[in-house]
Amino acid sequence: MHPVRERDCDELLQHPLLRTPPPEPERPKPPRVRKPRVFKLPPRFPLLSIEFYTKWCNHQKELQMAKHKVDDSSPELFPELYLKPRRLDYYARQLEQNMIVNKEIIKKINLIQRTGGFVDCWLKPPPSDNYNRLLCKQRQRVLDRIRKDNLYLYSRLLIARSEQLLTKELDLAWIDTKHKLILGASLPFILFKTEKIDRGIKDPAFDKPSYVNRTKVAMEIWVRGGSKMGKVFIELFTDLMPKTCQLFLNLVKGDSKGHAYTGCRFFTVVPDLYCRGGDVVKDNGFGFYHAEAKQSLETPENFLLKHTVPGVLSMVVTPDNEVSGQFNIIFKPLPQFDNKHVVFGRDKLNVPKHVLPQIVSGPTQTLERISALGLPLGTTSSDCIIRTCGWFRRNGQYKEGSPNTIKFPPRRKKA
Repeated sequence: MHPVRERDCDELLQHPLLRTPPPEPERPKPPRVRKPRVFKLPPRFPLLSIEFYTKWCNHQKELQMAKHKVDDSSPELFPELYLKPRRLDYYARQLEQNMIVNKEIIKKINLIQRTGGFVDCWLKPPPSDNYNRLLCKQRQRVLDRIRKDNLYLYSRLLIARSEQLLTKELDLAWIDTKHKLILGASLPFILFKTEKIDRGIKDPAFDKPSYVNRTKVAMEIWVRGGSKMGKVFIELFTDLMPKTCQLFLNLVKGDSKGHAYTGCRFFTVVPDLYCRGGDVVKDNGFGFYHAEAKQSLETPENFLLKHTVPGVLSMVVTPDNEVSGQFNIIFKPLPQFDNKHVVFGRDKLNVPKHVLPQIVSGPTQTLERISALGLPLGTTSSDCIIRTCGWFRRNGQYKEGSPNTIKFPPRRKKA
């Protein structure tokens, strides 16, 4: 640029009207004032208590304070839902057919481009009467096939059945359910569902004096046709119930007639309450064991001890006040059994050291497994049997009892 023009431009740029104005000072933003949150709450009804109204208002406030959460992530793709191997052949044939149609369309487009148009009369002669007659027959065959398919679909609709049960079937199911409810309501006490067996409950009445040597019994519990559930070790109160303990010990050993606990099952298992077994005559709860003459025990000995601790063993007493040889093992304190059944033993964990390696699980775990096999009405989902049982001598030696040789009556098969 010429020096004169450059000087004129500099003078023009230095004119005060062309100067850049100074920046405006930043104004501080006013502090943000949060408005108090207003909740929409109706007035308290006179019949409602203040405590209930306060809880309900707090619940409404939590609902109004809840923030919306929107999941904007893309949905997960499961290709196996859309791409099925058995449909690949069908898709391949459809693709091949589409390719053939596209080729024909491209041929026609090429012909139109080369000839300048497409006229049917130039390529093929007009349809004759024979062609029209054949075309009508073809259309009639298509209509007949469609009518046949519609008739088949209509017949399928006539014989189709809804997935919902019929009224007659629901009535039969209700009769069965009502019978079960009446049967459950006729039980002598209500069944209460509890948690695991409590290990910390103790009763001083069961403590053994230092000068007394109580007999210990071991029972190995199995599932019929299944695996081993564990061993239950029992301490008999021979100092408090000598006759009852002797009867139980005789059945553990096995008498001369073939009656023994080995091979019997727990025919009644009520979940979280108790189990009953030891029917050496019929193995179904209806048998009655008559002891030998020298060891006769027809009436209960006494009812000094109570069912206050889980794992207590009691001898069953019939409504005719007779001892049948069957026994109960309770899973929780049951005052309903007090003065009805004779308590004569309990589960014991303190067993000789040479027996400990044979223990699959402690008594509490074994009883919990037995309880899990029970059903609400007292039946069992699987037979729980006493595979072996025996007793410990004073020197700690374990001796196994004889098996039961009585032929039990046939059981009714499950439906």
